[in-house]
Amino acid sequence: MMRKLITVIAAALAALVITALPASAWSAGINDMAGLYSDAEIEHLEARQEEVSELTGWNIAVVTTDVGFGLDGIDACDYAEQYCYDTFGDDPDSVVYLIDLDYRWISMDGDLLNYFNSSRFNTMMDTCEECYMDYNDVENLEIFYHYLEYYYNEGTVEYDPSIGALGDDFEDAIEWDDDTIDFTMIFGGFIAGLIGAVISVGIVLARYKTHQAPSANAYLNKSTVNMYRSQDYFVREYTTRTRIESSSSGGSHRSGGSRRSGGRSRGGGGRGGRR
Repeated sequence: MMRKLITVIAAALAALVITALPASAWSAGINDMAGLYSDAEIEHLEARQEEVSELTGWNIAVVTTDVGFGLDGIDACDYAEQYCYDTFGDDPDSVVYLIDLDYRWISMDGDLLNYFNSSRFNTMMDTCEECYMDYNDVENLEIFYHYLEYYYNEGTVEYDPSIGALGDDFEDAIEWDDDTIDFTMIFGGFIAGLIGAVISVGIVLARYKTHQAPSANAYLNKSTVNMYRSQDYFVREYTTRTRIESSSSGGSHRSGGSRRSGGRSRGGGGRGGRR
């Protein structure tokens, strides 16, 4: 009887210990499709990634591509968020660093947003981008891991829950299509237009009723004949649109916020331009 009681107590204590332990994070390593790193460099950087993941409890992944997602950041954002979902599923406490030759994007969500506001995120992103543009690819990831660890140790940040930890900088940098139709505004505009049309027609009819058109003969001088030529001139307007491309040294498209319309809603941001 005593042995059975001890066994039950031990099982209960083990269950409490297991429950108290944080869920293990997943260090997904580096998927170097662009071939930026040697095998030795990947081994070193993945070991560092695993250290940060174990410390913070965050899922971490890095993917490099030479696809060329464009300089507006939209396709890069979509790719990074989909890669995060494919790798970590629905676990929100995840961060993915996409390094593409057109755009570098860091996608994060969950507990990470408690540690990153716009200032912290932009500091990390700007420093990583400087390393990338200077061809310091190893240092680029070392800086990325450093700031994840550093800001975790610094502690959480306060932010307005209504806009999220990373603020509204993202919306200022990229415009997303909103497919929501506001029928109230449409109906109001229709009514206003109808009222305006009725008023205009009423004014025109009133003018025709109160004004008698003079005879054309009143303007003719029958003793003279005027010969004249009428000529119309048309001016054609030309509009020239020039797309501004990033220079080979790389431009910068700043965005550090959360995407809240037109797709998924993970936080993140990036920088664009080719080196």
